[in-house]
Amino acid sequence: MKIIRKSAFLCAAASLAIAGCSQNVDSSEETTETEDTEAKKTLWGYGESDGPASWGDLSEDYATCKTGKEQSPIDLPAPSDANITQVSVNYGASEAKIVNKGYTVQADFEAGFTMTSGENEYGLIQFHMHTPSENTVAGKAFPLTAHLVHATEGGDLAVLGLMFEEGEANPQLQAMLDNVDSKVSIDVAAMLPDSLDVYNFAGSLTTPPCSEGVNWHVATKPVTASKEQIETLNELMGNNARPVQPLNDRKI
Repeated sequence: MKIIRKSAFLCAAASLAIAGCSQNVDSSEETTETEDTEAKKTLWGYGESDGPASWGDLSEDYATCKTGKEQSPIDLPAPSDANITQVSVNYGASEAKIVNKGYTVQADFEAGFTMTSGENEYGLIQFHMHTPSENTVAGKAFPLTAHLVHATEGGDLAVLGLMFEEGEANPQLQAMLDNVDSKVSIDVAAMLPDSLDVYNFAGSLTTPPCSEGVNWHVATKPVTASKEQIETLNELMGNNARPVQPLNDRKI
């Protein structure tokens, strides 16, 4: 979400944020998690008393977490049972600021990379991690997922989700893990599967305030991370996946 130096702009523009903007407040203008403005008002987490089942009751600002009809994440069907589409991206290598937020590890980018979905072009702002995955496929969760967060100049949000299965080590994840709370060049394009067939659906932020209107995409083909990388990220973040939400009348 950072086409026009947008971290502050988007927090205001959407009066919200995205999976990762949370109770740990980063006052820097460089913060790119769009939930910081709202979520700093009331602490939330993933524990028994402050976890996803309680978010909608913690604050009036988070009521959508309980009452929303297009909430994320969701359980996705097998690709053969879905209307699969494609997106195009303009990614490459760029310096990223790696931040351990406690509830996620995040890579913040300067403006320049884009994703095109339909007629809309979205600028990449950041990606952050969840263990295990939040969206599932035919009831199956993956051990790790990355959410690549984007926005238009008008503040409309879009996410590209990448599922990781255990396998070969991922060099870009390793660069991130080796440079937490520092800066390093990350080749975003090198993280992607060889084709960008995606599920596409209307959804929401997956953390408070759970605001809706997010254009979600999840790649049908997983990529790999090593067992050690997955375990290291889990140690840093804990289990930070919101359970799947009702599909209601949404089409995928």
